[in-house]
Amino acid sequence: MNIKSIHILKIHLNPNHVVYVMMSKYKRSAVGGTFDILHMGHKHLLEATFQISDEVIIGVSSDNFVNKLNKTVINNYENRIKNIEYFIKSTFLNIPYNIYKLDDYFGPASFLDNIDVIVLTSENSHRLGSLNDERKSRGLSRLNGEIIELLNAKDGLPISTTRIKKGIIDSNGNSLI
Repeated sequence: MNIKSIHILKIHLNPNHVVYVMMSKYKRSAVGGTFDILHMGHKHLLEATFQISDEVIIGVSSDNFVNKLNKTVINNYENRIKNIEYFIKSTFLNIPYNIYKLDDYFGPASFLDNIDVIVLTSENSHRLGSLNDERKSRGLSRLNGEIIELLNAKDGLPISTTRIKKGIIDSNGNSLI
C-alpha cells in the first residue's frame, strides 16, 4: 500500500504545538469477491481497502452466485464470512464494516448512494464501467475505482485461489511444486 492513499492533516493548536492527524482518503469504500480460501492476496486487498477508508462495505459472493458462475468453492458462504470476520477483527479493531451477500457482480455498490469509491484489482477493474451504468440507471453518481495490484507469489505470478486449489502455491504464496 503506498502512503499517498492517506491524507495527513497538520493542525496548529498554538505556535509551539503541532499535531499531525492521519485521515483516510475516503469515508466509505466498497470491495467484493468470493474469498473462498482466504489467502495473502485477499488480505492485501482488504488491508488496502481498510487503510484508505473510515468505513468498509464488503460484498461476498453467495453460494447461488458462485454456482451461477460455475465456480467450485471449498468453503460455503457462512464459512467464508467467518474467515473474513476473523481476519478483520484481528487486524482492524476500530474500523466499522458491513458484509453484504453478493448475488451479482455489483451488490450494494449498485444501489447504495453513500459509497465514495469501489476498490478493485487489475483482474476485475473492467467491471467498473458496467457498475457505473447500473448506478446511472438508478439515478446514482458514478464511482471512481481504486485499483489495487494483485499480490504475487514467490514464483512471480499472482496469488489466487485457483492456484492454491491446484496445489501450485499455498495461501501465503509459497511454491508447493
